[in-house]
Amino acid sequence: MIKNILFSFAFLWALAGCSQKNSPSATNTQFLLLSPKDFAKQLTTEKGILLDVRTPGEWKKGHLKDARHLDIFRDDFEDEISKLDTNITVFVYCASGGRSSEASDMMRKKGFQKIIDMDGGFMRWKNEGLPSEQ
Repeated sequence: MIKNILFSFAFLWALAGCSQKNSPSATNTQFLLLSPKDFAKQLTTEKGILLDVRTPGEWKKGHLKDARHLDIFRDDFEDEISKLDTNITVFVYCASGGRSSEASDMMRKKGFQKIIDMDGGFMRWKNEGLPSEQ
């Protein structure tokens, strides 16, 4: 009985955490988490800023065409994203999705209107055979 209650609680807690990732914050930010193929398609149909938040070493190994590089580990990362126009769509990616999620959260708090995060990041992009630059 207790195991069932604990399992139910853990399941509901995990479910709430997952649904939060896709829900907009109180800032009315529109947030989309898209597969690399859908991300690429959206890039061709919507104007915006393409932001790569990986490290310089990762960037040098390859990145998306026309991406702007801004390492999330830089001390001035939040200051730099504050300089971006919050009314323009921001497409963001990292290596696997963790850092871009963190960057998306920062941008939501700063009032960005629309953020599109690539699910699985650059590694999934490459695994799906999509083009990149070096």
